[in-house]
Amino acid sequence: MICMEAQVRITLPEILMAAIAFDTLKMAERLESAGMPAAQAKMQATVLAEVITAEDASIVDRFSSKQDVAVELAAIKAGIEKLDSKISQSAAEFKALNSDTKAELIRWVVSVGILQMALVAGLVLKLVK
Repeated sequence: MICMEAQVRITLPEILMAAIAFDTLKMAERLESAGMPAAQAKMQATVLAEVITAEDASIVDRFSSKQDVAVELAAIKAGIEKLDSKISQSAAEFKALNSDTKAELIRWVVSVGILQMALVAGLVLKLVK
């Protein structure tokens, strides 16, 4: 019997901290003891080890590294700072517009008040004569 003690170890990023150890020799021996021919058992163990190895790269690629997260976080922070500056600018523009609107409203109210007094004074003079 050929020694197939190759082990495949899949290590996921620190987030999961999980590892899968696969012993191809042990699998082949179990399959042989269940009645499978030795060559077929060894081939199945080898193929499964190759699948696990190929899947290892796929699993690791699905997770972000600390550097990737740091880059994305920096971009998000920059976007937030940009939005904060736009909000501050908009607030300043709103205050200026609000002041202008208040001044315009006061002018209208005073003008209407003066016109009302003139109208009432004219009506009173008209009624008195």
